[in-house]
Amino acid sequence: MFDMSTVASLGSGLEPVLGYFVLNIDPILFRIGPIAIHWYGLAYVVGISIALFVVSRWARRLGIHDDQIWSTFLWTALGGLIGGRLYYVIQQPDLWQNFILKPINIIAVWDGGMAFFGAIFLGSITLFIMAPRYNFSPWLALDGGALFAAVGQIFGRFGNIVNGDIVGYAYTSGPITVPGDTCAHAPCIAFVPDAHIPWWATMYLNPNAFHAQFIPYQPAALYEIGLNLIMLAILWQLRFILPRVVRAGYFFAAYLAMYAISQFIVFFARDNVITPFLGIDSLKQAQWTAVFVFVFLVPAVFLLARRYSKPWPYSYLHPVPWPPAADEVGTPARPGTVRPATVTRASLAARASTTAKSTQAKASAAKSTQAKTARASAADGPTGAGDTPDSATPDLSPWQPAHPTGGQLRNIFGTPQASEEPA
Repeated sequence: MFDMSTVASLGSGLEPVLGYFVLNIDPILFRIGPIAIHWYGLAYVVGISIALFVVSRWARRLGIHDDQIWSTFLWTALGGLIGGRLYYVIQQPDLWQNFILKPINIIAVWDGGMAFFGAIFLGSITLFIMAPRYNFSPWLALDGGALFAAVGQIFGRFGNIVNGDIVGYAYTSGPITVPGDTCAHAPCIAFVPDAHIPWWATMYLNPNAFHAQFIPYQPAALYEIGLNLIMLAILWQLRFILPRVVRAGYFFAAYLAMYAISQFIVFFARDNVITPFLGIDSLKQAQWTAVFVFVFLVPAVFLLARRYSKPWPYSYLHPVPWPPAADEVGTPARPGTVRPATVTRASLAARASTTAKSTQAKASAAKSTQAKTARASAADGPTGAGDTPDSATPDLSPWQPAHPTGGQLRNIFGTPQASEEPA
């Protein structure tokens, strides 16, 4: 796959190496009948899987249960994909002709096109709304979403490299000739020495690539991978410190700030349309979005988290309260299981009310039995010291540990509670 014939001609020494990388890779990995599996889609699947694995381990150490993670992830992933695609669509110069008049193109993600800022916006809103439904802080959920994005987006950029849909400015004004039969057959990656082109330039030869062939471009997607790795290296050290020691939500604000800075920088090299605004005609749409995020959104998230959030108090040894569920009251749940999302607060309250009524009835029955026994003993006369007849033994109900009691001990024996004054 990698053509070493051209690399061997580079020789040795300290002189700078100039040239460009040639990529001849079909964006379509393989086909299953009419269905095409793209490298871009594979990159997303790999990125999501690895990011979800990382976030799951992080969440468990913070005392969050697996079903809470999965329930929020599914909704957030859907919101992120929709937001990323829609934000890409509205930025296109042919929005009306190619998308409004042809709405099928809006969902044609196989043709490329996801704006990560849109995924952040709608995914974060979805996450903030859904997290309280599964009994954990929306601010900590945003922190988890930021960690997920910081890990997953790195892999997505590899799909962009194969597609050729994220490139920088061209190093030449037109196509150039590739020597010999370099990368004549796909898949292939080769390096071609050239004294006039920096060594990190990339050229696409495959006719299915998204940009013109035989033109060396700045590898903007590779720039983004480098900046994302720097971000992840910094955030990785803060993934537990900020939520536990400072406040939940600050990690998300830190990610937003760093991502905005990275996009503002990298888009100076991206071959995108200039968007004049406020009398400035040198910035692009994503850079204006980065400015808005850094100037307005990051401080807003920071101030709101400072006002409404607090350090995360739970851990693996002291997890989030998420009680086990049983099919029926009195049926013990297996150790280690957690309450599924289908059990609502109303159903738990109803179960608690039923249990309380049952406990009161048993307590009344126990008191009645004791009273009858006492009257029978008084009618038969006093008994000797240490001599207790069998008929005087109260018929106590057995202890039933499976009955939920809302965290309080049940008193079904009719004896005074610990908080009551003794008679």
